[in-house]
Amino acid sequence: MNSPRADQPIVVLYADIDEQRVQQQILPLLRARLGEGFSALKIQVFNPEQLAGFIAGSRLLCYLSDEMLRELVLQIQSQQLTLALLPHPEMKHARYGFGIAGKMEDALTDALNNNATEADLLLCNDVPVFNSVVIGDALTLTPGEALAEPLAQRIKRFVRLVKGIGKVTFNAFKITTHKEKIVDTAALGIVVVEHGRSSVLSRRLVADSSVNDGMLHALVLAPRSVFEMLRFLFASLFLREYWNNNSPSFVGHVKSRSLRISSPKLISYTHDGLIEKNSVLHLKVEPRVLLLAPGRYLALEEAETESKEAVRTKALPAGKAKSELVTYPLPWIHHAATDEFKELFMAMRESAKASSSYLTLMVLATLLAVFGLFANSTPVIIGAMILAPLMGPIVSMALGTLRQDVSLMLISSRSIAVGTGLAMGCAMVATWFIPLTTINSEIAARISPTLLDLGVAVISGIAGAYAHARAEVAKSLAGVAIAVALVPPLAVAGIGLGWLDFTVFWGAFLLFLTNLVGIILAAVITFMFLGYSPFHRAKRGLALTLILAAILCIPLAIGFGRMVAEHQVVQQLDGIELDEVKLRDVSVRPGTPLRISLTLVSGSAVDDATMDRVKQRIEQKLQQSVELEIGVKVIR
Repeated sequence: MNSPRADQPIVVLYADIDEQRVQQQILPLLRARLGEGFSALKIQVFNPEQLAGFIAGSRLLCYLSDEMLRELVLQIQSQQLTLALLPHPEMKHARYGFGIAGKMEDALTDALNNNATEADLLLCNDVPVFNSVVIGDALTLTPGEALAEPLAQRIKRFVRLVKGIGKVTFNAFKITTHKEKIVDTAALGIVVVEHGRSSVLSRRLVADSSVNDGMLHALVLAPRSVFEMLRFLFASLFLREYWNNNSPSFVGHVKSRSLRISSPKLISYTHDGLIEKNSVLHLKVEPRVLLLAPGRYLALEEAETESKEAVRTKALPAGKAKSELVTYPLPWIHHAATDEFKELFMAMRESAKASSSYLTLMVLATLLAVFGLFANSTPVIIGAMILAPLMGPIVSMALGTLRQDVSLMLISSRSIAVGTGLAMGCAMVATWFIPLTTINSEIAARISPTLLDLGVAVISGIAGAYAHARAEVAKSLAGVAIAVALVPPLAVAGIGLGWLDFTVFWGAFLLFLTNLVGIILAAVITFMFLGYSPFHRAKRGLALTLILAAILCIPLAIGFGRMVAEHQVVQQLDGIELDEVKLRDVSVRPGTPLRISLTLVSGSAVDDATMDRVKQRIEQKLQQSVELEIGVKVIR
């Protein structure tokens, strides 16, 4: 690095159209800063045909547009001339690429005082690139300050980008690196930068870049679905922490000294904001050909010129996937890759089997649930929920239904049937040896399913399918098991059989069927959205599960209506005063007539006549016959 010297010649370069601005704004600031040295300052109007004659070692203070600066850079590269930039209104890309301050006073301070460093020069078809080359549509990944924009401006940008999603098209690209490595893919767009040191966004994605490492970076964007694009757009514009630990899953990265990018179609691209078209783009880095006085926003690091390339293209489409993206519109839902299918199917086939460990866990979970139910112990019942292995074959059943895989459906359904029968049988036998016949709160909670239980099952099915499809969230499966609670309803159904109480059996078994169908329906939809089957293949299985869910909704809706009615009765009665007694602890049990349990709170003894009047007043209020279970509490 070269330090600025007091005797270093300084030349101010500007366009003749900007002479008045230079005289009124820049020269007074220079006079104040340079003092006596101002007299040695040379002021020169920019003329690309008369740029020779600069004294070696001079520092060029350039108040020029991007276009003029490109011509200057081509002529002075590899010369002992320090380039120092001032913020010209039409020097947007060079200012941003070199980290130049927007305020003239700050930029002058940096231009006069900052050490000069050797910097690379990126060329696109032999024309200097100060900021980026954007090929195709790069959405918000273009280096810029989108994250620093005001919220209203980001909302406008988001709306504009969303409106254009339906018009986006993929192009086939062939990318050849300096060492002849070839990437044949399809992409929405490609962003090429020489470094990412001045950009909040590209610094996250191109963390290993430097202004003088001799390498350029190409970020290749290939989202596989509209939903993936929408998620990326929202996160990149509104979630400031998104870029701290994440990079988009659909971005490929190529790092090389030079690239040749070609396409069967004419390539449309923007070169530092200028719209261009060409059939082939040649991009290369000329290492350390500029002496640059960097701006304060350019993060500098000493780096050695590199020769090692990096080609990370796992996220990019190839083969059939590439052809589909180029030929057809971007799908709303991403279709999973063959490798993802293979891994998930292998795991699901194992989960679908009624293995000895599966049967053992079913017996243990059911017995634990039975004892927890009779003991009215919630923690013990939760333990049974976690231990139960039913979730595996149910999710496997969903995947088989989605893919119309008859083999997987048969194996899963057999395991579910065996597990269900074993659980109810064990619960029934255990009930014969337990001399309790009272329906406590834990048992009662599982014999009156409603639409709310179907909602719980649907959400749990979504979570279960997602957790099985994404290994990184598999640790959440215990929470899914607790949420959906598959074994306790089966245990209650077995208890009902043991008591020969078919009201208990049917209510609990209906809850189990609700959980089963809700999970399968939600898992089918979730797997479809994750791309594990196209809609035309999934529609048959989806239609079947929707029909089953619709049939189940009939008794569940009746149960939900009854629950709402009971809740309304409690609201009408709890806390009111009738004949100088107050009604407390009101609860309702279905039946004909309606059975209401309550406590009468009074300051004196409550006789039979008072109870009769209370009953009559309640029947008048509810406009129906009731049967009361009355407790009395006297407060003295």
